[in-house]
Amino acid sequence: MDILLYISAAIAALSILLIAIFVVITLKSAKQTMGEVSETLKRVETKVNGVTEKANRLVERTNHIAEDAEQKLQSFNSLAESAKNFESTTNHLQSSFKEVANQVSNPPEKQRKIVEQAGVVTETIARIYFNFKRVKDQQEKRKQTKPKQTQKQLPIPQKKLEYRD
Repeated sequence: MDILLYISAAIAALSILLIAIFVVITLKSAKQTMGEVSETLKRVETKVNGVTEKANRLVERTNHIAEDAEQKLQSFNSLAESAKNFESTTNHLQSSFKEVANQVSNPPEKQRKIVEQAGVVTETIARIYFNFKRVKDQQEKRKQTKPKQTQKQLPIPQKKLEYRD
């Protein structure tokens, strides 16, 4: 029986030795795996840092573009306001022109008479001027060809001038 005890102790010692050997092998393998994981994490961290830098630059560009777009939108809003003001100014001018045209086409009775009289006066003056001019042209023409003297009468005005208070 003593032998059985020694054999059991030897088997137990051998089992512990085998467990220790397998634990050492497992630890070496785990250490190698941990080293590979560490290297992989370093590479991932490097790539993540690169991606983070690019993302930060992209965010900065996006912010710059957003600011630029905001400024352009404000400029466009100012332009739209100017266009609205221009439209109101144009409408005001158009209504003023219509009002002046209505006043000219439909003057009050007193002004209508004055306008008619002014029309008669200007027509008479124009006829006199053009008759004098025609006579002068004819005289110059005669001087060039042969001298003849004739007198022309002024035309009679179509309407008579009236003065009323």
